[in-house]
Amino acid sequence: MAKKWQSSPHTIADIREWNGNGTLLLQPDYQRREVWGNAARVMLIDSILNDIPMPKIFVSKAIKDMRTYRSVIDGQQRITTILSFLNDAFPLEDPYSGPYIGKKFSELPEDVRNDFLLYSIDFNEASGLPPDELREVYSRVNKYLVPLNRQELRKADFPGDFLKIAEELANLDTLDDMGIFNATARRRSLDVEYVSELLAAQLRGISDKKNAIDNCCQDYAAWPEAESTAARAEFEGVIADIANIFDFTYPMKKTRWKQKADFYSFFFAVLSLKRNGLALPVDLSFLRQDLTLLDRRIAPTSEVPILSKYAVYCVSQANSASSRNWRMAFIRAILRGSYAGTIDDKEQRSIVSETASDIRFAIDPNFNGDGCPPEEGFVCGGCNGFDEGETSLGRSILYWPAGSAVFQLSNAKWAHSKCKSDVAAAAIIEGTEIPGVVEDDYDRDDEEPDGEE
Repeated sequence: MAKKWQSSPHTIADIREWNGNGTLLLQPDYQRREVWGNAARVMLIDSILNDIPMPKIFVSKAIKDMRTYRSVIDGQQRITTILSFLNDAFPLEDPYSGPYIGKKFSELPEDVRNDFLLYSIDFNEASGLPPDELREVYSRVNKYLVPLNRQELRKADFPGDFLKIAEELANLDTLDDMGIFNATARRRSLDVEYVSELLAAQLRGISDKKNAIDNCCQDYAAWPEAESTAARAEFEGVIADIANIFDFTYPMKKTRWKQKADFYSFFFAVLSLKRNGLALPVDLSFLRQDLTLLDRRIAPTSEVPILSKYAVYCVSQANSASSRNWRMAFIRAILRGSYAGTIDDKEQRSIVSETASDIRFAIDPNFNGDGCPPEEGFVCGGCNGFDEGETSLGRSILYWPAGSAVFQLSNAKWAHSKCKSDVAAAAIIEGTEIPGVVEDDYDRDDEEPDGEE
């Protein structure tokens, strides 16, 4: 069937009537969310008040139940702004500087309101366009006339189950509670893009492929319900665990862990542990102390080498597979002390002992107690003796007291190697195990960078 495009003017009063009777579809599934800030909205209203023409609005018309329905292809934000102003949703404020400064629509003089409602807008209206061709028109119009980001264009190019589920997961209230997304990210669908990235890596593994999301949008456009339900449940299970760790006593939104690179690593560390059949214990106090300690000291300029390295990997080559895997392994090692309730994994022992040793030799003056690190120098948990000469690697042990149910940095202690038999320990890491393993296995700086987080 040939497309029938007609150009016709309609007043703002017409638009208000369509919206009121439910015959105006403002946001089809391929449209982006409202992205305009207050300044843009105010200046659009200023243009209307000054009778300045605006660009055409594209809509598709269809007859249903003897009524004409209009679906907006391009112009959603202008129409949304106009309708919001009619409903007194915002006043005329800076950068507006005309005679009606500070007034809402209902506060304007009657003749000004009437002229506003009679303002005419040119519409390009199409009849008989099927949904796939509506998407094509939207994509073409916005690709060449309005700058859209990649995720907004995916809504037009890759409709299907994967993107639908990613959008639903992005709207989880828990993610808002954690402070993962700001208002701008929400408006520009960057929240959906980030969740799509998590979901793609959940399905296919961590990578630095730029087209990973697009590939999943295509491959999972028709996603069998049993598989999609399982993937959704696994995703929500990881989020539930993270929410349990960062509860109201230790909210994530007040920590560095809400940052995209950190959260990405945290998500997959938890996912890996859960896939190994591990679960969080009831008591998370030592784990939260660890996360607080790390949060306080992670920085590119940190005097704790492994934490400086972590910070650098969050900003340099942040999206490379090697950086992501290194950060994930680091966080997984810290979390495993509570998830597994043991310190028996080689990777975990290596990372925990290196971190403990690095922190200890940084000598944090703000840390109190004889755990990791000691307040000053070295206090042996076996003989309680202070010996500055015992601070070299290989001449001390890191241990957890007998009866320990979790194995975190915050409940670890140090002792002289010679006092090993004098400590009642649930687990011991010899000093000679500290160097090398993490660096050899995970530090791959020769990977190509993949842009910025």
